[in-house]
Amino acid sequence: MSLLLSQIINAIMLGSTYSLIAIGFSLFFGVMDIVVFSAGDVAIVAAFSILVLMGTQMLPVLDSILPHAVSSVVMVFVGAMITALLMLLMYRLVIKPFEGKSPLMPLLSTIASGIVLRELIGIFYPQGRNPQAFPQMLPSGTISSSLMISWRNVIIILATVFLVALLYWFVNKTKIGLSIQAVSQNREAAMMVGLNWRLSILVTFLIGGFLLGVSGFLVASYSEVVRFDMGSMYGLKGFSAAVVGGLGSMFGGIAGGMLIAFIEVFVTAYIPGGSAYSGVAGFLMVIVFILFKPEGILGEKTVEKV
Repeated sequence: MSLLLSQIINAIMLGSTYSLIAIGFSLFFGVMDIVVFSAGDVAIVAAFSILVLMGTQMLPVLDSILPHAVSSVVMVFVGAMITALLMLLMYRLVIKPFEGKSPLMPLLSTIASGIVLRELIGIFYPQGRNPQAFPQMLPSGTISSSLMISWRNVIIILATVFLVALLYWFVNKTKIGLSIQAVSQNREAAMMVGLNWRLSILVTFLIGGFLLGVSGFLVASYSEVVRFDMGSMYGLKGFSAAVVGGLGSMFGGIAGGMLIAFIEVFVTAYIPGGSAYSGVAGFLMVIVFILFKPEGILGEKTVEKV
């Protein structure tokens, strides 16, 4: 029973990292109707940004004037703001120029931008093509040794819950959040009633970039090692979670991320040699959803009339 409970907690923790990336995909798709395939690489930029900040001795300086927990939050916030601004820059450079053109163009441009980010890290970060140990910024002690529940796991889960709740409040209770919803549902109608749809798009990319930055930190804290190319796999997992849950749905992204994580963790734990097949099992489940329920768990069927 204790093994089962510990595996459930591990799955929820892994699903939390997938869910934040899936929410980023859903935000961009909901507003712009495009898939930003560089989302995973943007998330990993945040992890490397925190590594750079650690190299500048920023954390010890903050620790001298703030409690360590607050200093760590500040470091993560700075890293997430870097990716938020990076996401805004990417919108200006690789997405906006292709508005009104073939949907294939921004798709290819975001794939190319992800490759560029990957290679820039590998080239300019010292020994960037080698795996980098990520500093333990989260408490490493255990709450329950019998259930193998660590403070790190709990903090990752609680951070995800807090961010999702904050995003839900922002989207549903603030004026700009409601504007984002209006633009997502019908951009032409939003323009007709005088909404600033350009501002809504910019805010969406800032929020999405910030969420990706936090998810990059959580992914690095979970794996304890960060590589320049790991963003492509996590981006693919996040996109798969968004598709399974329903592309464009925030809660669908959470459901999809949790489902993929539970499959991977339980295959690893209960099938002999399952660690080699956990990723395969997760992607097989995605194929099943694409074939039999392409709208996803919480997505809605759309009928196109001609």
